[in-house]
Amino acid sequence: MTSRVDDERIQEVVERYFGYVMFSHAWQGNEPSFQEVNVVKSVWNLPDTPLNEKLRNFCKEVRRRGHNWAWSDTCCIDKATSAVLNQSLTSMYKWYADSAATLVFLAGVAHPSSAGDLTGSVWMTRAWTLQELLAPKVIFFYDSEWKPYLNDTGDNHKECPEIMQELADAIKIPHGTITTFSPDDLAIREKLRLASTRNATVEEDVAYSLIGIFKSDIRPHYGEGADALGHLLEEIVTRSGDVIMLAWSGKSSSYNSCLPASISVY
Repeated sequence: MTSRVDDERIQEVVERYFGYVMFSHAWQGNEPSFQEVNVVKSVWNLPDTPLNEKLRNFCKEVRRRGHNWAWSDTCCIDKATSAVLNQSLTSMYKWYADSAATLVFLAGVAHPSSAGDLTGSVWMTRAWTLQELLAPKVIFFYDSEWKPYLNDTGDNHKECPEIMQELADAIKIPHGTITTFSPDDLAIREKLRLASTRNATVEEDVAYSLIGIFKSDIRPHYGEGADALGHLLEEIVTRSGDVIMLAWSGKSSSYNSCLPASISVY
């Protein structure tokens, strides 16, 4: 007698065990690096500093939620190896999209949090956090004391009407689009508008942070400066044939005079 294998049950168990949780936050300075963690072999062996404690608190929350694997952009990318860094940048959107959950730490939001604190936070101004908001299927927001935003203890903050409406009102897209976003959901011009209010410490990241949202094939190359944006916009026009993004006013790019020097014009 043979027993029937429950494929769905096996898949559920495997996905639960190997499901990973992504960290989303605004960098605050000298965050722990891949090399620093590699030397001491564990985040628990890092020196006691506020930024190392931030990383440890993320790991604690991942464990509390029943997951075994945690990923942070601070220490899980060997940024000293260009091939690894470039692959990571081009894969980032997919990593967030495929995650079991994404935990967002809002360092500047005091406890207890109030409606409006999220959309008024530094996290909402950063270039990379746009895809970190849109890509995940499951997301949780935390205030500066690692307490759930608005004290919402539900299973997914993308299912919280109050939080989603706050975000929808701020970025002016339907909350349903935030909840189930895919790169094809919005027109090119609309995605550029979403990116136009965000900024990055490193100039090239304005463009590189949009690779996944635009399903772009450009290869990151730090050192190209403002040309990174021109490179991205040129590739979008060439691939899509959508010339409406050429309607703008302001300073021209040194990369191509038909393109803007800054994404803020959109």
